[in-house]
Amino acid sequence: MKKAVIKLLENLADLFKVKTILSLCVIITTCILTFKNVVSVEAFMAIASAIITYYFTRPENKEKESE
Repeated sequence: MKKAVIKLLENLADLFKVKTILSLCVIITTCILTFKNVVSVEAFMAIASAIITYYFTRPENKEKESE
């Protein structure tokens, strides 16, 4: 149980990296602008899919990040 809690806390700490915060801000901003009809749905889909694709296709190699 303790290992699961530690792993959960580590994952939450990873969410607070600058890249993640900026990406979430961009997605939230484009969502708001899309609902206000400032940004088209096509532009929102392009932006959101680019950000999501980046996060799901990047390698999870923590040794490279420490170098």
